Amino acid sequence: MRWYKDRGGRMALWLEPAENEQIVEDELRKARMFPTVDDPVVDLEGFIERHLGVKKLDLTADLPSTVLGVTEFFNGGPPEVSINRNLTGAMEADEDGEDGSLGRWRATLAHEGFHVLVHQPLFDLSASQLDLLARGPSAPRQLMRCLKRDVMFRAGGSAWHEVQANRGMAAMLMPASVFRAVVELEEAALPEIVGLDAYLQDEFLVRNVAKRFQVSRQAARIRLQTLGVARDVKQPRFSQG
Repeated sequence: MRWYKDRGGRMALWLEPAENEQIVEDELRKARMFPTVDDPVVDLEGFIERHLGVKKLDLTADLPSTVLGVTEFFNGGPPEVSINRNLTGAMEADEDGEDGSLGRWRATLAHEGFHVLVHQPLFDLSASQLDLLARGPSAPRQLMRCLKRDVMFRAGGSAWHEVQANRGMAAMLMPASVFRAVVELEEAALPEIVGLDAYLQDEFLVRNVAKRFQVSRQAARIRLQTLGVARDVKQPRFSQG
């Protein structure tokens, strides 16, 4: 972990991807909420409310359609987290997780949770130091608005803290050691599905892993690739005539 200057000459915090993973894993263990192979779904609401100690977790916030979540920091006090009410409503309607709303909702919670976990201390600095985040030294509170385009499982985002939160949310939803173990079990069961080619077996694997962790299929697939456990699967071949 170190400070560096971004392209605009402002100070930013650098975290190696492995540091993101370790920070999240250590905190989940400290909270006694580290998942298991038998129960791999992290209790995000409990982790954010009880362990991270936010002042308020509002799951039905009236936010603009382009904003999935907001983390609000107060100098010297606990932060507040708000989730777009439309996202929560879609999640509640997506009982089986098939349309991706459940995964999107959980991803947003994990994204905001990482902001609280890692970025909160930066806002507890003295007023004269708050310019490190280029957000104005005199502001009584600081907002991190997470737009749809910024919450993604690939390490992108419009700002350095969004890149970190994207990496962190993947680690929070699918801790590496548990993820690898679940994938191993799911892969072992695939040969029992008779008559499927490699492409379809890959689709079954992604679907099953996504359901186990209550994430989107895209999230599961990217995590497979990021952790280097994805198989080299060819596209399906269709017969002619």
